[in-house]
Amino acid sequence: MTTSHSANTRTALVVIIYLLIYFFASFLDHSTTSLALQSSGAHEGNVVSSSHGYVSARAWAITVIAAFLMAGCVGFAVRNADRTEEVWLQHPVRSFGLFYVNPWARAAISRSPIHMLSFAIAFPVLRILAAGNNLMIHFYGIAPIGAPIEWISRRSSPLVGFALVLCLVFYLLAVLVSPVAARLVSSWRNEPA
Repeated sequence: MTTSHSANTRTALVVIIYLLIYFFASFLDHSTTSLALQSSGAHEGNVVSSSHGYVSARAWAITVIAAFLMAGCVGFAVRNADRTEEVWLQHPVRSFGLFYVNPWARAAISRSPIHMLSFAIAFPVLRILAAGNNLMIHFYGIAPIGAPIEWISRRSSPLVGFALVLCLVFYLLAVLVSPVAARLVSSWRNEPA
């Protein structure tokens, strides 16, 4: 009973810390989006949060929904840290080379806690990069993330351009932060539950 209570407390604490970071990064992204949109010729590239212009309430609603998903990933990583195999903790980037659909499957659980945590960590990092992109639009009129989205959008659709670029950047960020995720998962394994 005490062991379960301790594990639940640890999971809740880690998720709360994560959500504080997540919402801070989201605030930076949203506030700089509003700033960037004041620039001449700027428009919101996120077709999910804008149909005919940027709608802050819709963007925040999406942020809250994504917070539940990302908090679930963090909780999954904490709760399943002991099931993660040492080989993947030592080689987290290489673990992304093995594809699976179900993170709870016996064949995947040896590495999926690292992946779920990597995706959760990558999300606020992506929001901070978006905030930087927004500041570059505001101050210099250039959009490093927006340029490839626009290029692909002109050849397909705005949704395809947005999804393709952001999914690729998000996945690459998850791979890049996986050593950090592996260290965190490892530290949770070594703690008594």
